[in-house]
Amino acid sequence: MANKQKTVLVTGGCGFLGSHLCESHLKNGYRVIAVDNFCTSNRSNENYLRDAGGENIIIVEADVTESWSSWAESLPTEWLESLTHVFHFASPASPPLYQELAIETMWVNTIGLSNALNWADKLKARCIFASTSEIYGDPEVHPQPESYWGNVNTIGIRSCYDEAKRFGESLLFTHNWKKKTKHGLVRIFNTYGPRMNPHDGRVVINFLVQAIQGKDLTIFGDGSQTRSFCYVNDLVDGIRKYSTSDITTPINLGNPTEFTILELAEIVQSMHSEKSLKMTFHECPKDDPKLRRPDISQAKEKLSWEPKVDLKIGLQRMADWLSKTTLD
Repeated sequence: MANKQKTVLVTGGCGFLGSHLCESHLKNGYRVIAVDNFCTSNRSNENYLRDAGGENIIIVEADVTESWSSWAESLPTEWLESLTHVFHFASPASPPLYQELAIETMWVNTIGLSNALNWADKLKARCIFASTSEIYGDPEVHPQPESYWGNVNTIGIRSCYDEAKRFGESLLFTHNWKKKTKHGLVRIFNTYGPRMNPHDGRVVINFLVQAIQGKDLTIFGDGSQTRSFCYVNDLVDGIRKYSTSDITTPINLGNPTEFTILELAEIVQSMHSEKSLKMTFHECPKDDPKLRRPDISQAKEKLSWEPKVDLKIGLQRMADWLSKTTLD
């Protein structure tokens, strides 16, 4: 009897989001190939995957912008024959990291995506691209629906990420159009949870690390800019529902509950009230979005998905994980 166990491949598989996506598939009986070059991923995430996967996980250290043949051809034949999905989630995602790795960020979301699409075609698998809410730029429409084309500075400090993701969306659309394929993409809004790089640079991890270390909470601007924060388990659930559909158009995945950065800081302060944490205010980075909130009507209608984890509960889970993590 043929082996019916299914396989998925995740680029960026040892990163924050990628490792959770890998683990979710492992827990649901899949074999998983995690590919990562560890330019921003925590190597400690390998341990989570090996513990969860055992013989059902293969971790490949490779740069997905280069030829895949050097490592892909050595993968077990039965794994390749049972491959259902390629999740292209490799990319720096925080402003400090994608600005430091600006060229690499542009290549992984374009050349890397092209490699993923072509490899998926070869094995008759479905490719899912991790796009981002940053394709909306500093929005003039609020909340942001999938139909909004965005307001992005093409030559700004954030453009290496924003425009690479926008081009990636166009590449996937054109690939489907010309080759009659059915690959898809999700637009991911701010996500948080365990396994984020403590030096990631995004606001949730910054505040929690600063709080644990008893430092001032650093706020850029006056704190009135808004974000929506989705717990990682909720997001992975939405990604998996999208991947098993036949949808090829983008769908927003995020939490529609909106908070100002100041409100987030106050929640973190209350979690560590014994430390009497202070806030310090700094100049806002160029092109930093003033508003960010997803319209998730399509996710509700087409995927029967919406987030469930309350921000305070998710933050406490993340803080508990961080308290056991080396922050140096």
